[in-house]
Parts: sequence; C-alpha cells; structure tokens
Amino acid sequence: MMRKRILFSVIAVVLLACVLCAAFACESYKAKALSKVGDKNAVVESNGGLVVKQGGYLYFINGYTGYLTEKGKQNWFGRVQKGAIVRVTYNEDGTLGDDYVVVVPKSVMADSENVGFSIFGEWIYYVSPSAEEDRSGTVQTGTLQFMRTKIDGTGTQVILNWDDKAVKYKYTSKALVFFDSANGKLYSKDLTVKKFKKNKPGDLIDEDVAAVHFVKNDTFDPKADASVADYVLYTKKSEDAYENSNTLYVSDARGSEGSKKAVIGADTYADGKYSISVVASSVTGDKLAVYYTKTSYVGTSSSGTVVGTYAYEFSDKTFAFTAANEVCLSTEDLSALAPISYADGVVKTGSNARIYYTDGREVSTFGALDLSTFLCVKDNCFYYLNSDGILLYYPLSKDANAHYAYTTGEKFMTSFTGAEYFDGYFYFIQDDDYDYMSRVALSEIDIYSGKDAAVTRVALITAADKTKMEEAEKTTESEK
Repeated sequence: MMRKRILFSVIAVVLLACVLCAAFACESYKAKALSKVGDKNAVVESNGGLVVKQGGYLYFINGYTGYLTEKGKQNWFGRVQKGAIVRVTYNEDGTLGDDYVVVVPKSVMADSENVGFSIFGEWIYYVSPSAEEDRSGTVQTGTLQFMRTKIDGTGTQVILNWDDKAVKYKYTSKALVFFDSANGKLYSKDLTVKKFKKNKPGDLIDEDVAAVHFVKNDTFDPKADASVADYVLYTKKSEDAYENSNTLYVSDARGSEGSKKAVIGADTYADGKYSISVVASSVTGDKLAVYYTKTSYVGTSSSGTVVGTYAYEFSDKTFAFTAANEVCLSTEDLSALAPISYADGVVKTGSNARIYYTDGREVSTFGALDLSTFLCVKDNCFYYLNSDGILLYYPLSKDANAHYAYTTGEKFMTSFTGAEYFDGYFYFIQDDDYDYMSRVALSEIDIYSGKDAAVTRVALITAADKTKMEEAEKTTESEK
C-alpha cells in the first residue's frame, strides 16, 4: 500500500510539472546532433575569449544582441542566432570555410570583466543571462547561468545559477572557479560530474578572501598535465585587527590541500610588512609571472604607502618565493599593466605609455601616447583603439607616427565585449547597425604607408539582418 501511495505521489508531481510547463512554457535544451563534429581530443587555442579554435574548427560568438532583456523567451535555447556560438572550418592558412553553423543557440555574454567561452574536450563552457521568470512573470535578469553544451550541439546543462551577473569566474578543464565577493568566499565546482545541483555553489576553496586574480589559460592540451595557468591567486587580510598587511595565496582549481599555499605573507620581507595587490600575470611553459604592487604600513595606521610595482616569476608549481629575486619595475603604482612576457617586458597602459623590463634594461618611453584601450604588442607595434573604437598602431621603434589600420571607419564594440588577437587576426564585434563578429588581418596592415586593411565579417547573419543589409546597399547605390 505504501509503495502505491509513493507511486501515485510521484505521478502527481510529474503531472503537475507538465501542467505548469504547459501553462508557463519551460525552456528546453533538446537539440539534434550536428552531422559533422569536431575532434574532442584536439588541442584548444584561445580559450576564454571571443573566438576559440579546436582542431579544424573556429568557434566564435556570432554577435551582440544586448545583454539584459525583459523578454526572457528571446534568450531561450534554440531561439538565438546573433549572440550564439557559431562554428566554421578553420584552414591552416587562416582562411575560413563557408560552413557556418550554430552550435550553442543561446546568448553568450556576462555583465563582468569576463567575456567569452572555453572548450575542454567535448564540452563548450559559457555563461548566459537567465531567461527564467519568477511567479509574477518578471525575468530574473540579475541571475547569471553557468552552462555547458557538447561540441555536437547536444547535452546542454545548467551548471550553476548565481545571483550576481558581474561575478568574477574562470573555467578550467576540471572545475569552475568563482568568487563570491559579497561574502568573501572562493568556490570550486567540479565539472567532471554528470549532473549538477544548479543552486549549490560547490566546494569552498577559502573564505575571508579579499581579492582574486584569475590567471589566463588560453591553451588546453588534453594529453598534457594540468597547466600552471589553471591556478588561482588570491589575498586574505590579516586576522589581527591591528595588522594591515595581507597574505597572497595560490591554489589549484579544485582547492586541493596539497596545492593551497601561502606565497607572500607578513614574515616574507625582512624590512617590514606589506599588503600585496596583484595587477597582472603571464605564463611561459610551467613558469608563472606575477606583477603586483606593494603597500607599506607603519604601526597600526591603516594609511599605507605604495612603495612600488614588482614582478616575480615562479619557476615551477611549488611556487617557492625568494624576496631577493623579485624585481622592482617602478616606485610608482602601475595599476594598469599588460604583460608581453616576463622576458619581453610589461606595458603600462593608459596615458604616457611605457614598457618596463625585468632584466634591468632602461624603461622604454613613448611620450604622451595614450593606450587606454590597449590590445597587444605584435610585429613590434602597439595595437590599440582610439576613443571612437577604431584600430590604430604605433611602432615601438618610434620611426613612424600612429596610423589607422584602415580608413573605412569600422568601429570595435568597446562598451561591453572587448576584442581579441588570435593567429594573425584581430577579432571583434563590429559596432554598427548589425553588431556581428568581424576580423582584420595583421598582415594587411602596412606600418609605413598606412595602407588600408580590410574589415571582414565573420558571422552567420540572420535572414532579417541580411534583408536590411541588402536594402541599405540598394539605397547607397541609388544615392550615388
């Protein structure tokens, strides 16, 4: 009798769920597998950005449709094309095929410093604004959903719902690591499981955390050992209420006890106690370079003095720190830095651009050059955007003035998505009437003549936008 009651109860719950779904409509993640699938065992390049290459395919965020919407159904799985993840054949010479196909039909964006997605093996990991509604029918725009979909377009799962759309996070091959800044907690959620409890944060790496720095890991080789770039750096304030120094810790993505270690603490320096603030990092092989500011405190005063910006390269995963080996880059607070590499120096971005070196070379200065929207250093040139979002470059040799990469006026979207350099191309969401992914070839930019480089759309354009483009082209032709 008891078994029958339980069975009837289960049936009743299922029927109620079906009725509710019929009444309110539920988002479904069912999808038909793609006829052609990439190689899950291939090396992945450019992870965590706007474009990711795995094997012979390039995956990319197709475009931008806006992040928050009061109409949640617009972001339901299967209804999104412009903001979706699209795949296309990537040839050895960098050219693209014409086989564009949607793999993740969901808006892939986050209202934070994290923009992009990652691929590990057969899974694509991304975030998307929640399309769910509360009982009053209001879309939960303040909730961010961590999700994954297989590279064949099937198997979509919600890993975590988190009520902070600006949360700092990082995907690794084994875990999702994210920082609950409101409560000072650093979490790790295991990605090797088959099912997720989407309303549970996962395992606690540490608490009373003041700040977190996620090292960028853009390459994943499934045959290689875990990368040093998968580690996380974070700081904790002193437990002593009268002590203003802090401790810098390192941990792997799972928060394993054997990996969690205090790197720089109150007793590290013989000349005093400091607080450490990580500004940037870079990885070369198994070596992790960290760039940070040091602030000195005298007595119990909470007013500290920045003594400079420093660099240190850890030789391996033991993260052994020797104070005598740290390099002082500047006695100033270089709060905005972009490493080229530990050997090649680090760029101070913003106004009055400079390059600082770790080998004792003289600082390279570039006058009043403003790199507020810095992209990278390639082919001995700074590449950056002007205030209008147009690509410029400036030779490090200073033998030429700043030049436009093109004079046709295409703008990079800078208000939300940023840009990315990969394999000889700058990829960016073009800020125009359509907002699709585009790219510029570095090889087409002539640093001496200012020759125009072509801006090419890399996108699967919707039928509606294609019609608008054709109509606009006809109007332009008729006005000539």
